[in-house]
Amino acid sequence: MELPKPEAFSPQEAVPSTVAYIGYHAAQRPNDLAVIANGREISYSIFYRDIGKMVATLRGFGFVPGNSAAIEIPQRYLHLVVVLACEALGIASLSYEHGEENIVEEAHAIVDLVVCMPGNEPSVAKRVQVVDQPWLDAVFDREAEHPIKVAPIGPNTPLRIVKSSGTTGSYKMMIHTGRVHQHWIEQFRFRTGLNRHSRYLLTANFVVQAFHAHVVTCLRMGGTCIYDDQPDIAESLVTYEITHATFFPFILVNLLDALPKDYVKAEDLTIVTIGAPVSGELRRRLMLRLANDLMEAYGTNEVCAICTMDGNGQGRVLPDVQVEVVDENHRPVLKEPGMVRVMSAGVVSGYINNPQATREMFRDGWFYPGDVAVMEDSRTVELIGRDDDLLNIRGVKFQTRAFEEMLIQDLAVDDACLTIIEDGQGISQVWLAIVLQERDRFNELQQKVAPLLPPLFGKIQLAMFAEIPRTTTGKVQRNKLNLQLKQALSS
Repeated sequence: MELPKPEAFSPQEAVPSTVAYIGYHAAQRPNDLAVIANGREISYSIFYRDIGKMVATLRGFGFVPGNSAAIEIPQRYLHLVVVLACEALGIASLSYEHGEENIVEEAHAIVDLVVCMPGNEPSVAKRVQVVDQPWLDAVFDREAEHPIKVAPIGPNTPLRIVKSSGTTGSYKMMIHTGRVHQHWIEQFRFRTGLNRHSRYLLTANFVVQAFHAHVVTCLRMGGTCIYDDQPDIAESLVTYEITHATFFPFILVNLLDALPKDYVKAEDLTIVTIGAPVSGELRRRLMLRLANDLMEAYGTNEVCAICTMDGNGQGRVLPDVQVEVVDENHRPVLKEPGMVRVMSAGVVSGYINNPQATREMFRDGWFYPGDVAVMEDSRTVELIGRDDDLLNIRGVKFQTRAFEEMLIQDLAVDDACLTIIEDGQGISQVWLAIVLQERDRFNELQQKVAPLLPPLFGKIQLAMFAEIPRTTTGKVQRNKLNLQLKQALSS
């Protein structure tokens, strides 16, 4: 795997630097809060100073534009400081967490620097910097670079190394260049209206690129980014007077289930969801108990947000994004199902060191996310589901999402997933995997499942799991589930 080197570009093509924005806010409003980290208030002037100290440290390592770094720091403020210092120096950064070493093993071998916690040093790396107390003391005791000399960023300058969600069962990595990064920021700003009065709650770490882009957008606009390690998210929403927050839908379900009966809904809270569709029931509960505005978007790491979604599975294509639904010959079709393809300034050029996947999913400037949809017109998309989520039962294709939501509610189980496994004779059999706390209800549920599903499904086999394998964004990893089912059947 080799990262592309920065290319020459004209001043007119230059992409703004986040650190330059932070420097502006530090000069104009030095006492405004940039970050609140576990109750500690950090002004823009202090934030800019800390970034300047880290820039001076990394510059002392001899790093120059075109270098790269992999960063494993669970403390979010420090992680953000390191990532922004890398951006200021023109260093492409990859955020990962402990336990993901097997996913980013190839990256460890080629990046110029790995910044990690003690005891987590990779076996193969060009250079490793352990984040221990002596090193941190040395960083923050030194003189900050002021003003920070920001490396120019062009449209094709590598800024972030991003992991895909692994929906298909295999993780892939890609480069977010200056052009792609700027597209993410402009889109999120357009959708949310973040400004200097906004208070954004960070609900996950930066290994998910959307959270990095959302925090950066808030900082560029002069708002305040907040995180709190306490598990009570509802209390954080109230304590810090949060105006915006991004969530995975399954986190919202847990939050709503734990919400006190006397919880007072905020006057102005916009919730953004990523990673999975929002069910009608979840949307209703959110608007009743928690949010004043819900922004659900359909998008991917390869292309950013594609369209905003309503509660009925219909999407409105965002500005500067082109979407088509095509048949098996890649011809655009309207009012009939087909494969989605997308073109925009946010589309990456392909996957790192994975030419086969690149050929399959990127064609003639279009990205094929693997979803099936119907377009009524050029700007309205109705999602049917992922191509690999469609169950082909006796020649008829069924989208699983609506069935699974209904089964979770009617059977009162914690989670559910429909899938198909072939038996020894090659005959397809529909299976329902469930997560169930009361194991003595299993036989009772076996009798209840079939009447809830179309007769064409035939006999439904039931299997109980401790958990259904999902990505960090909540999408079912059906390949892993099927493998676990096959292993269980053969044992």
